Amino acid sequence: MLAIVDRGEMVTQGTPEQLKNELRGDAVVTELAADADLGVARAAIERVAGACEVTVDGRVVRARVDNGASTVPSVLAALDAAGAPVASITVARPSLDDVYLQYTGRTFAAEEGENR
Repeated sequence: MLAIVDRGEMVTQGTPEQLKNELRGDAVVTELAADADLGVARAAIERVAGACEVTVDGRVVRARVDNGASTVPSVLAALDAAGAPVASITVARPSLDDVYLQYTGRTFAAEEGENR
């Protein structure tokens, strides 16, 4: 059993698999080039059909989509059209970090950085 606590309050609990299965679809994780405008990139990805839960963490933009493999070309095209260069893009099944992000609004790595 796993519990996620945010600022002293338990926000969810369950087995790791139960929590990951609550998130639909795939995560498309796009690392932007150093000269990319983060606001422009986020807006471009938000306009991609089926993209939701778009978040920015440093130079990384994450979006939840139903089918990552078929959405990647649209994400790349949207970023290219917006003039936001991409360093890398990956598709991943939901992770515990995605679950943490869903319930707290930030990644676990960002949380660790805040607490140092």
